[in-house]
Amino acid sequence: MKSEKIEQHIQNSESGIKTDFTIHNQTDGQHICLSPGKVNLFLKVLSKRNDGYHNIVCIVSPVSLYDVIYFQKQVDERVTVEDNRNCLPEGPANTIYKAVMMLKERYGVREGLKIYVEKHIPIGSGLGGPSSNAAAVLRELPKLWGLTIDPADLAEMGKAIGADVPLFLSNGPCIIRGIGEQVSPVEIPRLWYLIIYPDVALKTPDIYGGLRIVLTKDENDIKLRKNFESVQEVADVLENDLEKVAILMCPIIKTLKERLIDAGALGALMSGSGSSVFGIFEDEEHAKKTLISFGDMKSAFIAHSIHKGELYGHNRYQDFSGRREAG
Repeated sequence: MKSEKIEQHIQNSESGIKTDFTIHNQTDGQHICLSPGKVNLFLKVLSKRNDGYHNIVCIVSPVSLYDVIYFQKQVDERVTVEDNRNCLPEGPANTIYKAVMMLKERYGVREGLKIYVEKHIPIGSGLGGPSSNAAAVLRELPKLWGLTIDPADLAEMGKAIGADVPLFLSNGPCIIRGIGEQVSPVEIPRLWYLIIYPDVALKTPDIYGGLRIVLTKDENDIKLRKNFESVQEVADVLENDLEKVAILMCPIIKTLKERLIDAGALGALMSGSGSSVFGIFEDEEHAKKTLISFGDMKSAFIAHSIHKGELYGHNRYQDFSGRREAG
């Protein structure tokens, strides 16, 4: 049974944003899903590999800051990807396009596809938008195409697209190792985040390129617990080896951390390779009160941790209520 038609009218909060994109929701030819962001609660760089990548150990928390991805079948074989902010690259440089083509070629799909992305996760923010978008395609598009794919095959394709893609194919908070391909679950309590994006896009290769690893650490030297019982226990382990390099390129990162702590956050850290900074709070009310003091920032988001068993692949909008952006 076809569900009701959804007309998505995107507001012109910034110049260049498209409007009045219309698509049908969840029919035989259409599908809508959410693509969550993430924050890194712990990130330790162990060593540089011969292939140019770095071995890391990291604790990752998926968060309820979502891009919304609309899929619609096409009568021809063309694949097009558009977004409301005109910020995504075209062709193979686009992780969504890359994931679609990988599925088409591997499983012999001859159908075309129109994809539209309502972007809420800033590009170059360290919040994992491109990797999450690719994972959403691998996870959700087979439903539209009637494909049954083994999770191991999805993980293999995800790894081929990008190091962070496999973590978004997992179900909830996780520990990642290697270059991101080794994923295992970790238990954390419900966390509320105030995420601040200073409108500075940092490139991951630049951050890693500026990193100087004095001592090569063995993976076994990093002992991480797999069960955190309190918010304070999580706050106590916050660490990111990439912060020092990123702060040199974007000094406001340090300022934002200090402001979050002064405002009552239990802990604050830069996410991934930056430039977003997040503060951890025990409850939503405190996070929202703190948001008021960041009215000078272009983009600030209230989000909570996503946990095992919480589906984020279907069409849910209530978690956008805490988002505030300029315009």
